[in-house]
Amino acid sequence: MLKQLKRARDRFFGTGEADTSVPVLDGPLKPNHLLENAEVFFQAPDLEDLCVMADGRLVVASGMTVLCVDPTGCQQTIATLAEPVQALTAYRDGLIAATRGCLYFIGGQLDGKQYQVTTSASGGCINAVCEHPEGAVIISEGSEHYPQTEWTRDLLSTGATGRVLQYWPDNDQLSVLAHGLKYAFGAVVDEQGHIYTAESWGHRIVRVANGVSSSMCQDLPGYPSRLIQAGDGGYWLTVFAPRNQLVEFVLRETGFKREMMATVDPKYWIAPALCSGQDFIEPLQQGGVRQMGVLKPWAPARSYGLVVRLGADFQPLYSLHSRVGGRHHGVTAVAEFDGALLVLSKGANKVLRLSLSDIK
Repeated sequence: MLKQLKRARDRFFGTGEADTSVPVLDGPLKPNHLLENAEVFFQAPDLEDLCVMADGRLVVASGMTVLCVDPTGCQQTIATLAEPVQALTAYRDGLIAATRGCLYFIGGQLDGKQYQVTTSASGGCINAVCEHPEGAVIISEGSEHYPQTEWTRDLLSTGATGRVLQYWPDNDQLSVLAHGLKYAFGAVVDEQGHIYTAESWGHRIVRVANGVSSSMCQDLPGYPSRLIQAGDGGYWLTVFAPRNQLVEFVLRETGFKREMMATVDPKYWIAPALCSGQDFIEPLQQGGVRQMGVLKPWAPARSYGLVVRLGADFQPLYSLHSRVGGRHHGVTAVAEFDGALLVLSKGANKVLRLSLSDIK
């Protein structure tokens, strides 16, 4: 009874669960054009993730292939899997490529090893993997109900079935470190062995320990995803889509959401996207004013490009942007390589290159 009264009060005053406000981009998150004006390092179809191996080689997931890319942008295929690659990480002297629910070990002493992580109804929703200093593999799984390609459906369904897993390749032991997360997306381990993930629908970064998740950075203006350690301390965080008040309002209207998902093509749902501006009937266009064919950068954002530099305490220091109307949206991965920050824009299927010295 008290919950019903609180819910009614929140809806009347627009507070609590009914609050549709979104944090503004200001301070360390003040908009700029660094991502939009960045050099295009290389392009490939269906880009998803990238990482740097222990021997210094850059590897990139492109559809069902794993590419090795040299500092000039030349590509060479080193593996082709039966399903699209959804996550990559360097592991010991080799590489791990993850598909929907399976890990593939490429190169090194474990070359050719495979492990089926999940048998969930979705077929698996692995979206990030990383190596733990003690030899385990840390895995984030966004949803038990929907595959990675249906992330908007999980968002609109108020999904909270994300998990963080730990796998020991030497004895094939798998354990669940955390569950019930609002779309776990990303995995990173600090020098002390503490494990962190981004909780996308919770707009925060959490530390996972003993089955409990504690917030390290919260109330982000977008949906966070993969994060990596920065070479000089701290972290790089990717934000793959923006929040806006219309979507926040729709998320609270259960009946409308159900009817929309049942009757409307998913690409026209009122939901975030990895890219936008390519279809004249997609939502949110009435919120922007076009002059001389240019969409104003302060218009409501359906897609956006954002990378946030975090300190060791996970607080934002500065950020890199591709604003509304830009091309380099849907950022899902970053890596430091050859003195530069490489930024993967899944929305544009491009890898961007920014000199680390210029950013600083």
